Amino acid sequence: MRLQILLHPQLRTTLPECAQRSLRRNVWVRFKSQIPRPSQKHLSPLPKSKETPPATRSPVTRNLTPPKTTTRTGPPERILVYYGGTGRAIFLGTLRITTVLLFGAACLIVAPACSVADDYPWYSTPAVIAAGALPMLFVSYTAAPYVNFIHLALPAFARKSREAAVQYAKDLPPTAVLYLTSMRFNTIPRQTTVRLGDLVPFKDALRPVTFQNLNPSPQRWWQGRAPTQFYTGTHSKPGRQTSAFFPELWNGIYQQIQKAKSQPH
Repeated sequence: MRLQILLHPQLRTTLPECAQRSLRRNVWVRFKSQIPRPSQKHLSPLPKSKETPPATRSPVTRNLTPPKTTTRTGPPERILVYYGGTGRAIFLGTLRITTVLLFGAACLIVAPACSVADDYPWYSTPAVIAAGALPMLFVSYTAAPYVNFIHLALPAFARKSREAAVQYAKDLPPTAVLYLTSMRFNTIPRQTTVRLGDLVPFKDALRPVTFQNLNPSPQRWWQGRAPTQFYTGTHSKPGRQTSAFFPELWNGIYQQIQKAKSQPH
């Protein structure tokens, strides 16, 4: 009778609910453990998939050798052929600044003091301003032709070696380009581009001048008038020896300028 209650579903309903849950759980576990499992001996093993081995990459050989850098052995495009000297440049610069300061003191200090004083005549104020401006104008006019540096532009065939540059500079064509660096009245450098064929010897009675440019290049209105008169020595001053400094060439270039005709082309 007990076995029927356990197996028959309608008879199990007479049992309490907690007993029914426990009975269902125990009977299902026991029934599941008694189910025979099919044997896997007669089953043929699954064919193994042929896996293609990963392609091995051949190691890339990198060229670790640094690229060859070509070093320039010849002179640069512009070489320095004339150097005026550090002492003269410092002296002229100091003289220019001193005269500018003197003119400023005359206009801002002395002239107002003379205008408010009753002991001085009416023309004392403009006289003080004119007296302060005269040294500045004189130094600015007389020191304007002084050239501090002169560079020579070399063509491509003359930049192969120092010997090629020297051979080119010994007999320059009229189209050779020179860059003359002078000083403005406020000590700022000013560079002027000229052709060798446009330079002729020239003398001035009021200031030192050795040659003149007959065909100055036009400039913009705010740049002012291009300088046309220049003064240099017959030989370049010694300086620090570099691959771009050729002081021995200036005497030949200077003599070539002095032999040119003074009449315009």
